[in-house]
Amino acid sequence: MRMLDEGALERRDAGAVPVRPSAPLAFFCALAVWAAAAALFFASYDPERPLPEALAPGVWTFELVEDAREGEFGYSVPARAMRDGERFDVRLLYRGEKRFMARERFEAYATFDAFYEANAMRFAQQGLVADAHVVGDIVAAPCGMLGPLVELRRWASGLFDGMDSRGAALVRALVTGDRVDLDRDGMYDDMKAVGLAHMVAVSGSHLAVVAALAGGAMKRFGVPKRLATVLMCLFYGAYAVFTGLSAPVIRAAAMSCIVVSSFWARRRSSALAALSACVCVLIGLNPHNALSLSFFLSAASTFGVIVFTPLFASWLDRACAGRCASVCEAFALTAAASLPIAPATVAVFSRIALIAPLANLAAAPVFSLLLVGGMAALPVCAAAPWAQQAVLGALAFPAEALCAAAAFSAGLPYSSLPATGDIVSAGALAACVVAALWAWWPAPSTRTIRGLACAAAALALAWFAFAPFAAQDEVVMLDVGQGDAVLVRSGGASLLVDTGNREQMLLSALARHGVSSVDGVLVSHHDDDHCGCLETLAPYLSGDVFLADGVLSCGCDDCGELSETAREAAGASRVRTLRAGDAVQVGRFSCTAVWPYEFEEEGGNADSLCLLVEYDAQGDRIPETSVLLTGDAEASQIREMLDRAGIVRVDILKAGHHGSKAGVDEGFADRVKAKVALISAGANNRYGHPSPEALEEFDRAGMRVFRTDEQGDVTCRFEGDEVEVFVQKG
Repeated sequence: MRMLDEGALERRDAGAVPVRPSAPLAFFCALAVWAAAAALFFASYDPERPLPEALAPGVWTFELVEDAREGEFGYSVPARAMRDGERFDVRLLYRGEKRFMARERFEAYATFDAFYEANAMRFAQQGLVADAHVVGDIVAAPCGMLGPLVELRRWASGLFDGMDSRGAALVRALVTGDRVDLDRDGMYDDMKAVGLAHMVAVSGSHLAVVAALAGGAMKRFGVPKRLATVLMCLFYGAYAVFTGLSAPVIRAAAMSCIVVSSFWARRRSSALAALSACVCVLIGLNPHNALSLSFFLSAASTFGVIVFTPLFASWLDRACAGRCASVCEAFALTAAASLPIAPATVAVFSRIALIAPLANLAAAPVFSLLLVGGMAALPVCAAAPWAQQAVLGALAFPAEALCAAAAFSAGLPYSSLPATGDIVSAGALAACVVAALWAWWPAPSTRTIRGLACAAAALALAWFAFAPFAAQDEVVMLDVGQGDAVLVRSGGASLLVDTGNREQMLLSALARHGVSSVDGVLVSHHDDDHCGCLETLAPYLSGDVFLADGVLSCGCDDCGELSETAREAAGASRVRTLRAGDAVQVGRFSCTAVWPYEFEEEGGNADSLCLLVEYDAQGDRIPETSVLLTGDAEASQIREMLDRAGIVRVDILKAGHHGSKAGVDEGFADRVKAKVALISAGANNRYGHPSPEALEEFDRAGMRVFRTDEQGDVTCRFEGDEVEVFVQKG
C-alpha cells in the first residue's frame, strides 16, 4: 500500500520526506464556519430558557435518533417528539420490556421537564430542549419510508440473539451498530484500556482507518478507480443502513469516502478541500455538529490520514531502513488518524493507552476483516438460514480471539495510565500540535529518529521507576462525584480505599495526583458508589484487593458480585479479607480495620469495612496523628467501633455515609473529638448530602469541614506531628 503524493517521494527505500501539502482556502473557511457556529451557540445559550409552550403533556409520536440504552431507571435515548406539525428534539425516558432502536417510532402520553442544571449545557449542545417522560402504555407507530430499513436492521441484530460470546457481541456492534452486549465481561473496558474504543464505536476514526486500508489494498491490486469508488460507496451506504442511519454514521461514512478518494487524488490539498467542504455542509445543515465530539473525531481523524500519513510513513521508512514497508505504512496510517484526536480521547476516557499504537496496528486489519466479512455474511444468512450459525460463528471466532488479546493486553502493567484534562484544553492542545507539525514538517535523519525514540523510552522508564517515591505522605479524598475514593500513600506505596462509580472522574483524580498504579484497593462494602470502578482499576492494580471478612461467606447476591469482581480485577489469589484488628502497612501509615466485628446487614452500610489510619512519622510505633475512614457506617456503628477499639480521639474524620443525617447524632462530634471532617459527596446530588444536621453538628464542635462537592480533591499532607490540608478548588 503506497500512500499519497507518490510523485513527491524521490526514492521509497530512502524514506524521502513528501512535499508538505498546502492548505486550501476551503480549509480556512471550514475552520471559520466551525468557530462561528460554536461561538453562536455559547453566545445565545440561556440556562434559564423556559420550555417551548407547545411541549404540553399529551399523546406524542416519538422517533428515536439512536438505539435506546437501558439504565437503572429504565431506557433513555435522544428522540424527536412530533405532534400537530411541531417537532422537538428531546431526551426520551421510558420504562418497558421492549428496547426500541434507531428510527423506530411509537406513540405515548408524555410529560416534559427542563434538564437539571448540572446537565443542561451538555444536552443543549446536542440540540435537545427537554426531558420527555413517557406515562402509561406505548403503542408502536409506522416508521414511514424507513420502515423496511428499520426492520432489516432489527433482523440483522437479531441474528446474534442467543450467541453469548464476546466475539459475537463485538461483531454485532461492528456490523449493526447495536452495542447492547458490548459491556459483556468487561469487553468495552478492555478496549478503552488498550486504545481501541474508537474501533468498536461507529466513528469516523474507525471508518477512516478501514477506508484507508481498503483503498490502499484496492490500489495495490489494480482495481480501477471508478469501480473502487462505486464499491466503497455501496459498502458505506449498506453500512449506514445496518447501523441505523444515525447522524454519526452518516457523517463518518461521508468522511471515509473522502479518505478513499484521496488515494487517487493527484494532490492531497484536493482531498483536504473536499473534507473542508463536507465540514461546512454538515455544520450548515445542523449547527450543533460544531459541538459534537463524534463530529470532531470524524473530521479530525480524516484530516490526520490525509495530511500526515505520508510524513509518518517516511519517518518509519528511515528508521527501519526501508524494511517492513507494509508494517510501517499501516503504523503510519493509525498514528496519523490518532494524532489529531489523541488529546480529546484522553480527556473523554481519562487515560493514556500506552499500548494503543501497537494495539491499533494489530487490530485494524482484524476489525476491517470483521466489518467487511460481517456485511458480506448478512445476505448469506438471508439466503441460507440453515447456514446462519456456521457463518456467524466463523466471524465470531477471530473476534473472540481479538477480545481475548485485548483483555490480556489490558491486564499488562502500565498498558494504560490515568490522565486528566478537559475537552476544550484538549482540543486546543491538538490544534497546536497539528499546526506546529504541519508548519515545521520535519525531516529528521535516521540517527535522530532512533535517538529520540531511545530517549523517550529511557525517560518513560525513569518516570515509572521513581515517580511513586516523589509523592509525600498524604491521605487524599478524591472527588469522584456521589461516591467515596480515598488515596493513602507514603514511601512509594499506595492504597485506594473505595473506588466510586464514575470511571472518568476516578481516573482523572488519580492522574491529578500523579498516580499511575496502586499497590492495593480496599472496598468498604458492596454499594455501587463505593466499588463501581473496581474492575476499571485492574490495569492499574499491582497488589491485593481487601474486603471485609464476611463478604466471601455472606451468600447474598451483592456480596457475591463484589467477590467475583474482585477476583476478576486482581486474581483469585490476591483477594484478601480483613477482620477487626487486622492491619495493612502503607509506608509510614498503619491502616487497621476497626469494623465490622460481625455482619448485620449482609454487607450493607452497617457492615462497612472501616479503617483507623495512623501516621508514625518517627518509626517508633507511637503514631502522631490519625484518620478514621468510615465508609457508609452511621453514628451508632462509629460510636461502637471507637469504644470497642479503645479509640479516645482521632484527628481527622471521614464523615460516615457522605455526611448524611444518620451519620451523626447528638454529641457525636464530642465523642470523636476530630479537628477536621472530610465529606465526599457529589455536587447537587439527589440525596441532599451533606445533611444540614451533619454540618451543624460539626460546626458546633468547631471542626473544619472540607467537601468534595465544593472544593474538589482534599489532600491531607503529613509531616511530623503536623497535618496540612490542601483543596483543589477555592
